Amino acid sequence: MTMQINGDTKVGPLLDAHPELEEVLVGLSPEFKRLQNPILRRTVARIATLSQAARIGNVPAPDLVRALRRALGEQVVEPPPGHEAPAGRDPEPEWARGVQPAEWLDAQAILAASGSPVGVLGARLAEADPGTVLGLRVPFYPAPLVDALRQRGHALFAREAGAVWEVLARA
Repeated sequence: MTMQINGDTKVGPLLDAHPELEEVLVGLSPEFKRLQNPILRRTVARIATLSQAARIGNVPAPDLVRALRRALGEQVVEPPPGHEAPAGRDPEPEWARGVQPAEWLDAQAILAASGSPVGVLGARLAEADPGTVLGLRVPFYPAPLVDALRQRGHALFAREAGAVWEVLARA
């Protein structure tokens, strides 16, 4: 059975089935070089969808999906010119303006310890008093984390801060 390639396809299983697509991804965005990190490959790539990866790489999701399909020789339907809207970021919410998080977490340290940033931040938020803001520093836009914690009902805001992304999460 052939794997369906769409926005909901998980990056890790796709690359397991088609390792040659890693080069295609890296060609679309230098952010995807991070997939060569075995820790990220075993953790984030297992839960990240192509739509989430597209946001991380700042590539429109339909373009990413079409490039991967094209690389596998699948038929690709091109949209009319100008039909797709560029991906945007959320504006800073009022609760995040000027706030200093009660605690900063480091996603790279969590991953190096074979932990899950979603799991650690989610657990800390569950233990925190309502309204408490926690921070997480990540080397890339963490679309899977943002989506997962929003689905759990937490308010989140992610912003670029130099060489890292800062995620503010409110319990």
